[in-house]
Amino acid sequence: MTALLNQPASQFIGKVYTAADSDQMGTFFTCWQEFEAAGSFHALDAVVPTPNRAYLVIFSPYDNFQYWIGSLAEADTPVPAGLEGVKLPAATVGKASKPANGILNQLPVQTTFAKGLEVLEKAGFPIPAHIGQTDDPYYIESYPVKAGEVASVDYLLYINENQLEGYDEFD
Repeated sequence: MTALLNQPASQFIGKVYTAADSDQMGTFFTCWQEFEAAGSFHALDAVVPTPNRAYLVIFSPYDNFQYWIGSLAEADTPVPAGLEGVKLPAATVGKASKPANGILNQLPVQTTFAKGLEVLEKAGFPIPAHIGQTDDPYYIESYPVKAGEVASVDYLLYINENQLEGYDEFD
């Protein structure tokens, strides 16, 4: 097992969506298009040190989730007008990167999330059995933009080694 990494407190800035906002294939592609068309990434690029296109999934213990589109930013980054920020705590995480040839926002979120977990698991990180039952139920897929291009994807999952099993509310 690979040692977990210490992630400093940070912030995700963007806009929140729910499963009701996804299309019949389970993608949020039209939400990405609307976010881009509104100039939101342009506003974010002006306040983050490394421009990035990212999504954050916040899981709940009840099979619901929030899907955020935006950018991963430092904890004290000002939130541009019309967007919201989610404070992410300092915590232990699993993080892996791979080459990318674009943002996979046209695939169902379940597909990209499963791929991210596979990459993290192959990198040696433990995967919680029930992410929504952890104190920090966050998964982030970030695409750094360098010279106007996306060349890699970073997979980041908050992992507490003491919360890998989850709980059974019927015990």
